[in-house]
Amino acid sequence: MVPVYYKLEEILIDYRKQGIDVDIVMPALFEVDFEHNRTTPDGRSIWAAYADVLHDDLCSPEGSMHKLVKSDNISNGASLVKLIMDKLKLPESSALLIAPIAASVLGLGVNAFCKHHAEN
Repeated sequence: MVPVYYKLEEILIDYRKQGIDVDIVMPALFEVDFEHNRTTPDGRSIWAAYADVLHDDLCSPEGSMHKLVKSDNISNGASLVKLIMDKLKLPESSALLIAPIAASVLGLGVNAFCKHHAEN
C-alpha cells in the first residue's frame, strides 16, 4: 500500500500547484507543505479518509457498491472511479485522486481491501 500513499500525496500536491481547489475533493483539514512536497496528514491518512467514507457501502454485503463490484458490473478502474465519485458526489477534478483508491479496491479485491482497512 505504500506506493498508493505516495501517489495520493503526490496528486494532492500537484492539485495545489495547479491551483485546483483541493477543499472540493478533500476535507479542509488537509494542508500542503510546498517546500517539503508533502501533505499533512500524509498519503496514508488521505487513503484512510476515503476508505473510512467508503467502508460501509463497499464492505457490507448489503451495500450497493459492494454488490456492484462483486457482481462484475464494475469491470475496470474507470468505472469504479466513476462509481466512487458519484457515491461521494465529487467533481470530475477528483478523478486523479480517486484512481489510486479504486486501483486498491480492484487490485486487492473487496474482501482484502476491507480487511486491510480494518487492520489500519
